[in-house]
Amino acid sequence: MLNIKSKTVLLPLLIALPTFGLQANNEDVSKEALQTELNQIRLRLATLEEQEKTDDKAGEQSQSLSNSINFYGSLRPTFGVTMSGSDDVWDVGDALSRIGIAADQELGYGLTGFAKGEFKVNIQANGDFGEARKAYVGIKGDFGRVAIGKQSSTQYRFIADPVDIFNRAATPLAYDSASPFRVNNLVTYRKDFGDVSFSVDSQFDGDNDSDFFNTGLVYNGDLLRAAVAYYSKESYDIDAFNGVKEQTGIGVSVAKSFGDLYLAASYQGTEVNSVDGSTLDLVGAYAITEIYKLKLGASSFDDGIDDMSSGNYNAYNTTLEWQGTADFRLFLEYQKTDFEHRDADDSIMVGMRYDFDYKF
Repeated sequence: MLNIKSKTVLLPLLIALPTFGLQANNEDVSKEALQTELNQIRLRLATLEEQEKTDDKAGEQSQSLSNSINFYGSLRPTFGVTMSGSDDVWDVGDALSRIGIAADQELGYGLTGFAKGEFKVNIQANGDFGEARKAYVGIKGDFGRVAIGKQSSTQYRFIADPVDIFNRAATPLAYDSASPFRVNNLVTYRKDFGDVSFSVDSQFDGDNDSDFFNTGLVYNGDLLRAAVAYYSKESYDIDAFNGVKEQTGIGVSVAKSFGDLYLAASYQGTEVNSVDGSTLDLVGAYAITEIYKLKLGASSFDDGIDDMSSGNYNAYNTTLEWQGTADFRLFLEYQKTDFEHRDADDSIMVGMRYDFDYKF
């Protein structure tokens, strides 16, 4: 069946047919001229049919290409007390609440475009909303995945993420102290080879004019998850020698689930302007019942500084979670941060967490 566009073009041809018939009865018109005109009409009809097939095929391809939008979030208010020396501070806090939107669009030719914008909801500061956690756009296919914008670094995803199981910012504390977390002005490439994933990141003129390179490999099989990663970063620091702060780090992590028991460990060795440091995190989680879970963690951070300005610490965390549904949980958490050169911090907090995820 011809579409509207074909009918519009065909109309002049239908009008021309009676004229063609009249010309056929006119002895002054040669048979050759009539045959030529008839051939032109046939050619135009064939062109219309071919164009219609092409348009139908393009329409079918356009309809077969799908897109999806995902609106999600996690709200995590907390209330508790932090005891440091003789001071007790009661406060409402926030355990990294966020709201985000993600989209995927099939592009044809085996390619998919994607985008994500994720923003903080700071419940402890008047519920402020807007600071970006992630903001990037990318394209993926058989070649892998390329994205540009603010993203989680390879160092966090491969090394820190397996031990980041608690409901508060910077716990286990060492990963924020030792390595990059989310990084702006970032260009990333990722590729999976069966159970092995490769990742490489590069930052150009980020915060403090920083340039950053990060790469790593992770194996995620039935036996365990194991990863290794390396990063280097150069940035401006007025207190550093020649105003340049140079950092390098290498990390390894392992994680394994044994039914209801999860265990993970990560280690990172760092060098900041020729000063060596390290961090070690050990965590475990055990599902006591279907709705109760116990989490334990220990962290040791050494910045390599030997005087009173050192920020060295050992940290310990114990969390009990009650998860009545897939989207809602309550938790009670105790954490102790034992600093080498200042008073220890002890904190006890209760919190709630509500997650949502809607797909369109």
